[in-house]
Amino acid sequence: MRVGAVRFGRLAVAVAASGALVSLTGAPAAARPAARPAARPAAKPVARAAQATQAIPREGFTVTIYPAYTTAGQSTTFEVTVANISAPGTMLQAVKVSPPPGFTLSRPGPNAPFRHKTLVQRRTLSLRHISLKPGSKLQFDVIATAPKRCGNEMRRWTSHAFQGATPTGPQLALQAALSNVGVTVVCPRTAACGDGGPACSTNLPTSVSSYGVVSNASAGTLRGTIDVGRRLTCGSYQFHDPNWYDSVVTPPATPPPTAAVVPIVDTVSYTIKKTTTRGLGFCLGAGYDFATASGKRAPAAKLPTGTAGFIGLLPMCTPAIPPCISKISQRSDKSGGYDAVMKIVIPETGDPWGGG
Repeated sequence: MRVGAVRFGRLAVAVAASGALVSLTGAPAAARPAARPAARPAAKPVARAAQATQAIPREGFTVTIYPAYTTAGQSTTFEVTVANISAPGTMLQAVKVSPPPGFTLSRPGPNAPFRHKTLVQRRTLSLRHISLKPGSKLQFDVIATAPKRCGNEMRRWTSHAFQGATPTGPQLALQAALSNVGVTVVCPRTAACGDGGPACSTNLPTSVSSYGVVSNASAGTLRGTIDVGRRLTCGSYQFHDPNWYDSVVTPPATPPPTAAVVPIVDTVSYTIKKTTTRGLGFCLGAGYDFATASGKRAPAAKLPTGTAGFIGLLPMCTPAIPPCISKISQRSDKSGGYDAVMKIVIPETGDPWGGG
């Protein structure tokens, strides 16, 4: 996972559509869905019909922003899902979304879908002429650079939907209770390596998971980030954690003299809350090829930042050699459920990324 320089600088923001219209029955690309509320006692048919009528707003829409975390000063591809939940006859034909203050946006690339329907003005992106029927939704990407100010407070995106083909005139009402528009800007975690103290380590906790890294690097700086670039995917694997992580050791400006070069290896302690080990795996993206859980070599793919690499599910360390999962277990949590815990050994070459 070694790189020569940390990915900093002024990051532009682009927009790309990632799909056409789909029905509301399709699962949005977001964090794990909320648990279904317990069923209420049966009511009279007339009462149920009245409730169903009231549940459908005459002009209403929802918005889901994924992921819910980003790293300060870094660029993240946010997947925005807009759904028209209005009563029949009400079209959603234009939408505006704005990230929280401090984020930056830029115009879409020349080959981006919906490029000719997209307008970016300061912190607001407008998508027009989309003709979204009731009961349908649209997903598109917004690449936004987070501000350098970070903390644990949740910030919120704002959005507006319009019945006209341009973002003017009659609007649909945002159904806030059915929407997810929060984002937390996380501070990157850094640690000096080879300072004579304990091995350098970082830890990135979220409401869903905790990703801790210990490196044996004898010099340089270990840096950990979350949800930078485009989300990590691993074929048909269903992630238990909606986040993806990156940790990298940046060499010192003046490398210390050494008689032998010792390969850098990271040991990851990865906890995913409120899940079991059933079907759980670890998806690794790295600049080097490696053996996967299927016994085959990892296929070539683009890493979250768009650089070339290899992505696949890791095998257990017996009999495989690193990168691999050395241990996977589950433990009871305070609510009576379970947390899944993995120990992963990863050679730090080619800036590896990971998530489960």
